[in-house]
Amino acid sequence: PYPVRGYYGMCTNPLVAWADSALTYEALESLDFLAMAEIFMTPTAAMADIVLPVAHQYEMNDIGHYGIGHGMILARPKVVDPPEECWPDIKIMNELGKRVSPPEYWHDDFETFLDDVLRPSGLTYREFAEKGVLKGPDRFHLYREKGFHTPTGKVELKLSTTEKFKLKALPEFTALPEDEDPDYPLILISAKSRYYLLSSYRWVEKLRLKRPHPIVEIHPETAAAHGIGDGDQVVIETKYGEIRQVAKITDIVHPRVISAALGWWFPEADATRQFDWKSANFNMLTSIGKLGKEFGTPNIKNL
Repeated sequence: PYPVRGYYGMCTNPLVAWADSALTYEALESLDFLAMAEIFMTPTAAMADIVLPVAHQYEMNDIGHYGIGHGMILARPKVVDPPEECWPDIKIMNELGKRVSPPEYWHDDFETFLDDVLRPSGLTYREFAEKGVLKGPDRFHLYREKGFHTPTGKVELKLSTTEKFKLKALPEFTALPEDEDPDYPLILISAKSRYYLLSSYRWVEKLRLKRPHPIVEIHPETAAAHGIGDGDQVVIETKYGEIRQVAKITDIVHPRVISAALGWWFPEADATRQFDWKSANFNMLTSIGKLGKEFGTPNIKNL
């Protein structure tokens, strides 16, 4: 009964990163208000009514949890102060929270959040920053005391929760989400880039020199069958849309598979047209029509 009429985004670029970019564009366009918090202008930020400049990770105090698998958290104090109008995300959320919910839920100084997180350790953030790292005690075989995080407390090779969610109790092979279609005989996947992170860093000159164009990897047999040469610009088409990327002929992929680049847009293009977000964007080829039963997520990696 209450449709979404506004969106505030941070650390995200949904116009390129979410499945079915064409539908995502329509959804964002339909909103009454769109705001983004960003360091750089992105296709989504270019659509926004307001773009809030945010502090970089080196311009704010934070806690690094990168070693949490080893029982450690790291102090990540700021290196320099941010430009005057650039706020850390946590400060923006703290001030926004005061305006949309009871102010007593929030802090006068947003950095007090960090002290809250550290309170069980008995340290303030300042003390933690001087120490640099905290490591919890090594405790092994906790399952002997508390069991595992399952309804039975045991290792469940056959999941006891599947009946509730109408899922299969044992994992099994499933076919590709799209039905075989002679008009689309190849399998499309996307692999991690060694130069970029999702839709980030296309504005970094040194990286663009190494990978200036979006690359689609094609097996030599497949390329020969379609008259494609190395370096040719090719059209990649699914039933949902089409894009253009540059062919790289390689036997790293199977003859029935092509591997296209994910997350592409062009910072050098026109901002009023959202930096040419359509022409090479992998998610112009995907759909939200078939969701994974286990998590309800759309397919954005292979078709």
